[in-house]
Amino acid sequence: MKKHKAVIFDDHRLFSDSFSSMLEKVEIFTSVHSIFDEKLLYQFLIIEGSNPICLFMDFNHYEGNSLFLINEARRFNRSIIIIVVSGVTSPSLIKSILSYQPQGFISKFSGFDRVIECLKKNFEGYHYICPEIKKMMGSFDEIDDIQFTSRELQLLQIFAQGNSIIQTAGKVHLSKHTVVSHRRKMMKKANCRSITELLAFARQLELIK
Repeated sequence: MKKHKAVIFDDHRLFSDSFSSMLEKVEIFTSVHSIFDEKLLYQFLIIEGSNPICLFMDFNHYEGNSLFLINEARRFNRSIIIIVVSGVTSPSLIKSILSYQPQGFISKFSGFDRVIECLKKNFEGYHYICPEIKKMMGSFDEIDDIQFTSRELQLLQIFAQGNSIIQTAGKVHLSKHTVVSHRRKMMKKANCRSITELLAFARQLELIK
């Protein structure tokens, strides 16, 4: 019986429109919605309250990454099903995403059949990781933990776009002193002496493009 609404949060509109069309055709959900803006997503979740929702989200976003949205979405709706659909290939980054315990993790290199498999498992109360992601993971014992928080990963993406501290602060609605503090902590974690070294370190781990 259909009872969930599907929400796709992905700023790649061509993918989002195509994915929405495929979800509508299988007739699993009562409705399918594409949302590109974080504020609009929050508004949707507030309006829906505790109604059953399945949120499909990419890791990458034009302002950084979407990891922080996982906890925020659960704050609005504790029963929400969150499925990460992403093109990430870094084992370290995959491990970081899984630490947020999404109900599903599907590679964009997978076929649509993986989405159906994932939903079936989720509706039965289980978590799902597609075979393509599992193959990229390899052995977790060989993967170094990423010590950066979701906020720090977001700031890394913004720094990588050439934004200054003041510009970055404006984009994430933080004070410039807080941004400087985050940058200092990240450099210490990565054992880097400059923002250039930090960004090079992040690119090596595929944390940023």
